[in-house]
Amino acid sequence: MREACVSCDADTLASIYKGHGLAPGGRYTYAEFRIGLENFAAFLERFDIKATVFVVGNDLLHEANRSHLRDFAARGHEIANHSMTHPQGFGHLGEADQEREIAGMEHQCERAIGRRPVGFRSPGWNVGPRIARVLSRRGYVYDSSVLPSALNPLMKLAHRLSTGALPAAARTTLGPWWNMFAPTSPYVIRNGTARATDGLLELPVTVTPVLRLPFFATVHLATGIVPFNVGYASLKAMNRPIHYQFHLSDFVDYSAPEFAHQLPRGGGVYVPQALRTPLERKLALFSQIVGTIRKDYEFSTLEQWAARAADARVN
Repeated sequence: MREACVSCDADTLASIYKGHGLAPGGRYTYAEFRIGLENFAAFLERFDIKATVFVVGNDLLHEANRSHLRDFAARGHEIANHSMTHPQGFGHLGEADQEREIAGMEHQCERAIGRRPVGFRSPGWNVGPRIARVLSRRGYVYDSSVLPSALNPLMKLAHRLSTGALPAAARTTLGPWWNMFAPTSPYVIRNGTARATDGLLELPVTVTPVLRLPFFATVHLATGIVPFNVGYASLKAMNRPIHYQFHLSDFVDYSAPEFAHQLPRGGGVYVPQALRTPLERKLALFSQIVGTIRKDYEFSTLEQWAARAADARVN
């Protein structure tokens, strides 16, 4: 059976924007964390899928969020590390600062669900060569911060142009340009750059064969089902594994009245399409996508996928 995984970045408005452009006076409620996890869990149960969710530590400082995460983890889903404060320029931080970000989330995760994560994803896939040393030192099994797409330079430029009012580090994304040439299946990394016979696993997000076009929820929400069908046919024909990535915002209805005063405002603030698309439309598209993959692929968490890849390397 072909292998597939679903992962989700549980980015809240607070962790992405850190208050920039949000309503003042403490009116931000984290309602999207609860609603997003509940809707995502219900979505996954329809297809009998266990997923991996990358969580920001700061979002777990709120007791209600810890409770919601415990409920989600109790369903058999994996909780992984998405840094403590979600710095968009994570790859440009020094090694000590990167380790503080990772360690801070570990502490909050253990506090919430009684277990430290074994996987990491950098905010904005903005990872650099230091990360392998940090993660290996802290006992991680895998990283999942690489999108090996030929369109990375264009996406990096688009992000930079859409965030003109933000600090320089926050206007960077997707890590170094050479990530576009990284392997498209699980591989071993050492110091974030070279392949090796042992060490930390990289579990890249899927791109299409040959052309290396992005193949994840944000792109398909913008382009529709036809590009998904074309890319999926090529992946299936070549028996490629699929690692399909969502964001928590894909499962939240931001048109609900409770979000009226919580959305980002102001120039230079990038607002993802998922915040502007009705939930019904998002769920209809994603049901079509995941339902199609489910017919031909066996799903697991990233931790389970990493374990199988490690076993295959040994044997």
